Amino acid sequence: MKLSGFFKASLITSALVLAGCGGGDINVTPTTNDNSVDNTTNNVTNNTGGTTNPTTPVTPTLDCASYTMDGVEFKGKPDSANKNCVYSQAFASNAKDITASFLIPALEDGGAHIFEGELFIGKDVDTSKGGVIDVNGPTLTIEAGVNIAFTKPESFIRIARGANIEAIGEIDEPIVFTSISDIDGDDSTTAQIGDWGGIQINGMGQSIRCAKADAEAGQCNHKAEGIVSYYGGNDAADDSGTLKHVVIKYAGYEVTPDNELNGLTLNAVGSGTEIEYIHVHNGADDGIELFGGSVDIKHIVITESVDDGIDWDEGWKGNGQFILVHSKEHGNHGFETDGAKKAPSADSELVTSVSFPTIANATVVTNGKIDAEARKNTGAGMEMKEWGKAKLVNMLFVNSSTQSGAGCFDLFNDKDQSHEAGVHANAKSGDISFSNSIFACGLNFEEINTELTGDLAGFDIEQWFLAGEMNKLIGFADFSNVLAEDGVTTKGAITDKDGNTVAIESAKLNADNSFFDDVAFIGAIGEGASNEWVEFVKASMARKN
Repeated sequence: MKLSGFFKASLITSALVLAGCGGGDINVTPTTNDNSVDNTTNNVTNNTGGTTNPTTPVTPTLDCASYTMDGVEFKGKPDSANKNCVYSQAFASNAKDITASFLIPALEDGGAHIFEGELFIGKDVDTSKGGVIDVNGPTLTIEAGVNIAFTKPESFIRIARGANIEAIGEIDEPIVFTSISDIDGDDSTTAQIGDWGGIQINGMGQSIRCAKADAEAGQCNHKAEGIVSYYGGNDAADDSGTLKHVVIKYAGYEVTPDNELNGLTLNAVGSGTEIEYIHVHNGADDGIELFGGSVDIKHIVITESVDDGIDWDEGWKGNGQFILVHSKEHGNHGFETDGAKKAPSADSELVTSVSFPTIANATVVTNGKIDAEARKNTGAGMEMKEWGKAKLVNMLFVNSSTQSGAGCFDLFNDKDQSHEAGVHANAKSGDISFSNSIFACGLNFEEINTELTGDLAGFDIEQWFLAGEMNKLIGFADFSNVLAEDGVTTKGAITDKDGNTVAIESAKLNADNSFFDDVAFIGAIGEGASNEWVEFVKASMARKN
């Protein structure tokens, strides 16, 4: 990546003060000499009746983040413009687990906190090798309105087991994580997909990869993607902190094929963690990927991720509501879901079973656009595979494509085939279900990948879908048949491909699960609504555009 003149100057400033990073004894305090004459006031009268000469204005030093470890203070330094804080690899890198809590404060005038290396919070340990998780580990606190930028594709934020992140923004002051090229003010540099690595949270929740005996003994140690670190445990209610009103842009990094960082990766994250009002834009892999755990997600916008909008695996048992995936330029699937990596024939020996979330009020908007340069780009709606389960309610899939590979829904049985706990068997038994949902698609369903045998030989996916309560297949004529002028809001009056009005009611879930809000619309957002979620979607689409 080409560095801007601004950032080169930042690096020079950082290098000059590097010797002082450890002790924090060098303070950079730029001053401005004002030689102009103010003819309106020649002198200033003090409290004693005397006079003093006007003082020279002083530019205040930025309040950069700092922490102390082993008696040594580490502190960011102002850049040459005294607008941004720069953090060298002495402050944070892939060789350093930061075990002290600290605050990243908001800066005035759109200033950013610029990290030259990875930011790893908490001590990463492998308990099978004698490591002990500090369950009261450090907390990274980020103020509303903070902008954080990274300079390298491989740099990312990692929250270790036992550590916490408290990043709580506001609707008009979101916390933004992005690329240096997005904030450097240099027209010669343009932010690109995959400019930095994203955010990874490692929890102590449950995963199907862990045996029950190991979980009870504190010996769950699954390797996370990216730089090797560990996640997993036996605490379904584990609390890793809060992400709220957070924007993640241009993230994702492919270490090797099948070893990739996402915009936001949630590894065995427990239900005590709050993930709400998240916008992930232009991610190199998935917008959000969940590996096990039981964390809930709410008010989520994913725009133009190269791979999937939301991807889950390894026994995720959480809930999700108000999710918008909008991918007309990039995107493999709106949702891609895995239950397990092998047949769950020994569930009784595992700490948890296959993935089985409940998702309500999601909208997936795609057009099946093919980009020859993209690694994955078929613009499909949702793919379920590998023994997965899910309850899907008030869903809206809108897709203009008629080509194979870009259908609205796919039960992909490449691995589980006709297994008694495979996706087709789960659908037949009701463990995969749709209700109160609309497919407005050029192609509703993909062809069966592997021929079904035995009791599943006669399975008809269209009949199965239509047998769900108030599900509708209305075909595709135009996005405007279903979506309002903004391209994301569900119209109050939907028409099918032939212009006929479609009558459908939303299902209500709150009586059985207080996580869910009962609403009168299907999809992520209803026409005429006015609330925080509506404003968040508007702001997210403005960022996208």
